[in-house]
Amino acid sequence: MNWAINSKAVRGLFVKTSLLSLALLGLFISGARAQAINEGFEDVAALFSSGGWVRTNNSQPVGQGQWNQCGGTAVPPAQSGTVNSCILVNFSSVAAGQSGTISNWLFTPVRTLRNGDVITFYTKTPNNNFPDRLQVRLSTNGASTNVGNTATSVGDFTTLLLDINPNYDPIYPTAWTQFTITLSGLPANGVSGRIAFRYFVEDGGETGSNSNIIGVDSFTYTPNVITATDAVLDYNGDNRTDYVVVRNTGGGSNGQLTWYINDGTNNYGVPWGIASDDVVAGDFDGDNKDDLAVYRPAPAPNSFFYVLQSSNNTLLARELGTTGDDPTVIGDYDGDNKDDMAVYRNGAAAGAQSFWYYRPSTAPNGIVTVYWGQNGDVPVPGDFDADGKNDFVVQRGIGGQGVFFLAEFDEGGGRIGWGLPNDLVAPGDYDGDGKTDFAVVRASGGQYRWSVLGRNNNNIIYFDFPWGSSVTDEITQGDYDGDGRTDPSVWRPNADPSQNFFIFRRSTNGASQYVEWGQQNDIPVANYNVH
Repeated sequence: MNWAINSKAVRGLFVKTSLLSLALLGLFISGARAQAINEGFEDVAALFSSGGWVRTNNSQPVGQGQWNQCGGTAVPPAQSGTVNSCILVNFSSVAAGQSGTISNWLFTPVRTLRNGDVITFYTKTPNNNFPDRLQVRLSTNGASTNVGNTATSVGDFTTLLLDINPNYDPIYPTAWTQFTITLSGLPANGVSGRIAFRYFVEDGGETGSNSNIIGVDSFTYTPNVITATDAVLDYNGDNRTDYVVVRNTGGGSNGQLTWYINDGTNNYGVPWGIASDDVVAGDFDGDNKDDLAVYRPAPAPNSFFYVLQSSNNTLLARELGTTGDDPTVIGDYDGDNKDDMAVYRNGAAAGAQSFWYYRPSTAPNGIVTVYWGQNGDVPVPGDFDADGKNDFVVQRGIGGQGVFFLAEFDEGGGRIGWGLPNDLVAPGDYDGDGKTDFAVVRASGGQYRWSVLGRNNNNIIYFDFPWGSSVTDEITQGDYDGDGRTDPSVWRPNADPSQNFFIFRRSTNGASQYVEWGQQNDIPVANYNVH
């Protein structure tokens, strides 16, 4: 059967394009993962029958118009593909010969929606003689297509992502124009839901002042590709933080240090360093396993990092810094998936410039100097923008508030107020988005209270969350359950050698977990990254 496209004169010289009837839409899904959608609207057969797409016309008074395959000449040719490979909807959403409110919905298949997911599509109208409007909305209620039962209700689709031409100006694109939406503000683990197009036009219909016809084409939904954050203190490469303490087994101020590691499978001890060394952690040889590492301070040029490389069990020694430098800022500053030896040097006097020094693993014989911070600032290592490179960040007390200054932002965009000046800073990726978050821990009333500000539109991950005793415990944040998110954690020592525990909150389910490891007077290595 053939279907025809007619045009009907409505008022004077203006014409609205009328779609009498069309076949169903087609579905085309591609991409590296099943989550992705790449819909070109080429074939109408399977879209609603088996492709997971749904359409609902809630217009009042309701007409016969639906979202349908492109045809005729008002919208085609399509943005890409064959001439009619697009989808359209028009003023016939309202009953013939009448005016009213158009609310005609098109729902995508269900997806697990996550922060950073990107939606793109193209849209157009043939002219703006009768202004059009298009909304894009989101529901986080699984497979629901509930939009209520009136033209103004939205049901579960309460989140408005985009509203094209809400004032009914003559500005709706008359050539195929792309729009892009990046999802944010969702739960850290993602949430099941749908995206919906809503052709929403007040005073629309055949005799209304608004509504003509619009097309949509080349719809894509691209899940955010998050690079898994390398778990700190992961000595066996299973992407979980291990339970690690060091002990002065040699006795005295320069006694032998022994590292005791519980990696979830094996428990063992390795002698490395002396008691006067600073204990740090990192993967310096790029084998996805952390190496045993210490920093031995001395007047320049005699300060050295000493690393036992896990890839070949050999020593890596590099000179850097001087007495008084802070070696806890090690990280991957050159983006080669190897941690670089680094130190932070506090400014010499009040208000004086502070410095970061690091040896890039891509050029280990060179030293890079970065001017960032001032006397009294607290260095905060991490990759705050998920570009695979550590950033230069400090926390400074200003007017009774803790303020983070980020070097990678343009002027005016690098200040984030969070916490108090005397809070401890416990960097980590607490929501699993690949970005280091602003995490502060406050000792209050005998407790540690955690507040974590995320990097997705300043989402609050924890706020004044109690975890650990500020009287006895040491902070040991890390990804102990291997889900890519940093867990609040403490190590609680005890004179009884069988009662020393790592205590962490599993980000997978919020449960508490106790792991017995270590002895009183040991040093939990994870505490090196608390500032």
